[in-house]
Amino acid sequence: IGVNALQVVLAPVPGHVIGLANGYLFGILMGTVYSMVGLVIGSAVAMLLGRVFGRPLVVRLVGSDNIEKLDRMAHRRGHIFFFLVFLLPMLPDDLACFAVGLSPLSIPFILLLAAIGRLPGMVVSSWIGAEAGSMSTTGWALLLGGALLLGFLAIVFRKRVEAALLGLARMIDRRKRSP
Repeated sequence: IGVNALQVVLAPVPGHVIGLANGYLFGILMGTVYSMVGLVIGSAVAMLLGRVFGRPLVVRLVGSDNIEKLDRMAHRRGHIFFFLVFLLPMLPDDLACFAVGLSPLSIPFILLLAAIGRLPGMVVSSWIGAEAGSMSTTGWALLLGGALLLGFLAIVFRKRVEAALLGLARMIDRRKRSP
C-alpha cells in the first residue's frame, strides 16, 4: 500500500508494475484491494500537496509544461476530463492528481472518480500478477509483446489520443449542458 502511495507522489515506476507485484504476492482480490488503497492514498496526498503548497511545488515536482497542459484541460473540461485520464491507460494520471490540487475541483469527488477509473486497470494488473507463476513462456512473450506494442502506439499516437480525449470530453460536456 505504501509503495503504491509513494509511486503516485514520486512517480518512479508505473503503478501497474506494482499492481502486478501485488497480484503475484497477494492474489487477484487482495492485490487489487492493496493497490487501490495505495493509489487512493497517494492520489489524495498529491492533490493535497497541490492544493496546500500550490504551483511552485507542483512545478518543481512534475515540470511546468506537464502541469500547464493538464491545468488548461482541467479548467476547460473538469471532472469528465479527469475521469477519462484515470480510466484510459498510458495517460499521465499521477500528474493529473497534482493538477487537481491546483484546480477548484472537489478533491473527494475526483478521488472517487480516480478510484473508479483506475479499478479496471488494477484488476487486470493483479490478475496478470496472480497468474504469473503459471503462465507459459509463450504467454509471457505475447503479454510483453502486446505491452510493448501498446506503449509504442501510445507514444506515436499521443497527440491523436489527447485530441480524441478532449473531443469526447467536449461531447459529454455538451450533452450534460443541453436540456
